[in-house]
Amino acid sequence: MTLIEHLGEFRSRIIKVAIAFFAVAIVSWFFIPQIFALLLEPSGLEDLNFTSPAEALVADVKLALFTAFLLTIPILLYQIWAFVAPAVGDLGKAFTYTLITLASALFLAGVAFGYFVVLPIGIQFLLSWGGDRYNDLIISKDYMAFVTRFLLAFGIVFEFPAATYVGAKLELVDAPILKKYRKHAIVANTVLAAALTPGQDPFSMVLMALPMIVMYEVSIVIARYVNPVSEVAIHERDPESGDFEEVDEDAPGRNGYEDEDPDGR
Repeated sequence: MTLIEHLGEFRSRIIKVAIAFFAVAIVSWFFIPQIFALLLEPSGLEDLNFTSPAEALVADVKLALFTAFLLTIPILLYQIWAFVAPAVGDLGKAFTYTLITLASALFLAGVAFGYFVVLPIGIQFLLSWGGDRYNDLIISKDYMAFVTRFLLAFGIVFEFPAATYVGAKLELVDAPILKKYRKHAIVANTVLAAALTPGQDPFSMVLMALPMIVMYEVSIVIARYVNPVSEVAIHERDPESGDFEEVDEDAPGRNGYEDEDPDGR
């Protein structure tokens, strides 16, 4: 395909995603009260405050867009993969459907885990901080921004196994490589958790870093089964990783043959 054809295909896929996104957003608009109550529930608050005339309207529009993004994730992932798949070879429809299902399920599982497990703990901890020294005056735009960013961050974190599945299928990563850089990954995950955590507090950072580390360990298991690597291959790539005897290229008897006599006999 020429560059113009690639751009045309890219434009076509963007339009498909945009149509699905705005269609879902329009439908979501009619359920804004229910969505608002759902996101407010973990805090235990009954209502939120706003400081400008248009703030409530803007908050509702953002909620509709946020809901549309969550519900159109499978379409978005499919269109992205369909665009880049020709560049990595024909992996088959089974692989495509498995990948899209896995990635979509993991993203939604991350959002659900953040909502049902981490968010209630984190919000209650933050709202109770300071005791009687502070009064609660929670602004709608600040609260909704915190919650939506928090849930999106968990959805992204849970995508690690899906990314590993693709990399292992393409033989770009394997379990020994992931194990080798486990300590580096823990540090990187901690830094990433600090960057993704909306609250910027150590408690929320820890609550996000722990699932990231767990997802990394799950990725190692996935890589082991999708792209198994023999011990010989590991040793050839990194001689220090196995208990193999080093082979001297100049040693006599190399490849099962004795060195010839200097006179050719």
